[in-house]
Amino acid sequence: MFLCLVLLVAMIAFDIMHRLHVTRGMFPSFDHWRFDSDADQSISEMLGYVQSLVAHGALLYLGTKLKDAWTHIVLAQTMLLVVLDDYLRLHETMRETFVDILRLQPAFGLRAEDIGELFAWVTLGTPVLVLFAVAWHHSSDRARSQARLLIIGFAVIVFFAVIVDMTAVFLEVFGIAQGAAGWQGRTYYVLTLVESTGELAGQSIVMLIALYFLFEQIEEHDRATHPRPRPARS
Repeated sequence: MFLCLVLLVAMIAFDIMHRLHVTRGMFPSFDHWRFDSDADQSISEMLGYVQSLVAHGALLYLGTKLKDAWTHIVLAQTMLLVVLDDYLRLHETMRETFVDILRLQPAFGLRAEDIGELFAWVTLGTPVLVLFAVAWHHSSDRARSQARLLIIGFAVIVFFAVIVDMTAVFLEVFGIAQGAAGWQGRTYYVLTLVESTGELAGQSIVMLIALYFLFEQIEEHDRATHPRPRPARS
């Protein structure tokens, strides 16, 4: 947990120093675009990939070892979907597809691409929610109890990836956008930093909870297969 916190703080520091280099010429060592956590394939995003894949492996293991832990299998595949979505830009591609096929037009203060992105999130999220509901119904009480804690991390990821992201979109009507000058540009930067940091924090939460349950399961299995000898009575 301490290591995850250190890495999270380091990602924030890298991003801030990169921002200061771009705006004021400070910290020339941080001029590379990968220090920008809002950029695709950034260091922050790569760290998120690692955490998501570790969580995926831990949840998949638990799903096969615990009795009727179907929830864990669905959540494991959801973490894999998070990685594939970021790396392959799935929802961005789907967004463009919806805009082209449905000929979406701006509405409700949203651009056509923003509406297309909402369609993409619904398309990706609905099967996950349906599968999780079915898995929940067929899972054991222990699996459900663990899944309740894991859902906290997923809720954090969704909040920052979708809610905060769409908030930034709505604020564009006030001039808060990428490349804007003055307080609008600074506000946009803070929003993107909060979004990327929040997503990374959510991935950390899921990974840490999954690893906790993983080690707990390994310890239980070790006790069952290698019982400790009882001390001899005097």
